[in-house]
Amino acid sequence: MKIAEEDFALDVIDGEPAIIVMLNMLGQAGSEWEGSPVFGKSYLLELIGRSLEHNVILAEDIQGLIRKADRLTPPTT
Repeated sequence: MKIAEEDFALDVIDGEPAIIVMLNMLGQAGSEWEGSPVFGKSYLLELIGRSLEHNVILAEDIQGLIRKADRLTPPTT
């Protein structure tokens, strides 16, 4: 899912850079997620990409998350 330039805004909230998006993906009526925000993989990757593009987050932030996840992932045998 693409996030077009007109589908987000940039701001500083509580001293941190922020990306603001329209919440348009809610769980469908009758599902266990009804009314809840639902963020699929493609949307999350696009959001991360837009955030990197506009320096809301930095590549170092992503690298730090990857290192943290690697430490938390149990080894496979």
